[in-house]
Amino acid sequence: MKNSILVALLCVATAACSTTAQVGTTLFEDPRGSVSLRTISTPLLQATHPINLEPAMLAQLLRGLEIDDGGVGAHHVKSMQSSITGAVAISPLFSEDQVQFLAPLLAEGLRRATPNESVEYRVVTTHEPSNKFQTALTETTAGSLYAYGGRLYVILSQYRFNPTLIRISAQQVDYSSLRYRTLRFTPKAAFQADSPDPPTLKKSTDRFVVIDYQLLDQAWRALTIKKGAAPRVEGGADPAGESPEATSAIDAQAFAQEVETLKKQLESVPKQPGNQK
Repeated sequence: MKNSILVALLCVATAACSTTAQVGTTLFEDPRGSVSLRTISTPLLQATHPINLEPAMLAQLLRGLEIDDGGVGAHHVKSMQSSITGAVAISPLFSEDQVQFLAPLLAEGLRRATPNESVEYRVVTTHEPSNKFQTALTETTAGSLYAYGGRLYVILSQYRFNPTLIRISAQQVDYSSLRYRTLRFTPKAAFQADSPDPPTLKKSTDRFVVIDYQLLDQAWRALTIKKGAAPRVEGGADPAGESPEATSAIDAQAFAQEVETLKKQLESVPKQPGNQK
């Protein structure tokens, strides 16, 4: 009997250890957030990892991610206001500080990830109390991304979630804060609306966009050459000392125009006589 109990305990311990081993590797973590590597839940998917993408280009990508509150979210104040005014409530997914924090870490994650790993990100915003009777409030935004077939698949699983202000629906708690929101990307020329290989989402509230990172990278490099110098986000194990001035952001409108121009050029190539796609 004792031997059976011992064997059972060992099996449980072994299962727990193996589960822990499959969790992944944390690349960086501090009060601002974390970036880690996790095993992709779809065994048949082999991502294009490792891959080298410039942190500055990834910063431009992060700036292009947007949250749309103007959908069917009648329960949201912004959506109610947008339905009255006719304006679409769209806001950046990340603040500039969060972009500066994430860009070098995501670049490092993509360089170190294996084909069966995705790069998970989490950023935390802390709102200090206005008086001594209140406590600090935190908001968490989290998700993952991976590269595949010349595209970056960016998944958003949680958006500015505040555990003290849980919105409760008729059936369940919306821990994602995404039920009535959609994820968008600008410039639209790099957005792949009809992806042949959509990601497998863990939850119905997960949102994702598919982005042609090769097009973005080419446009970014072309624009930086025109401007005379390539802006960079200095990558490192600890970006704690970085400031928003660590990189000079390319003008969003100029970047979008460059992407659109490059896309038209690439689309025109197969149409020219004697050329092959």
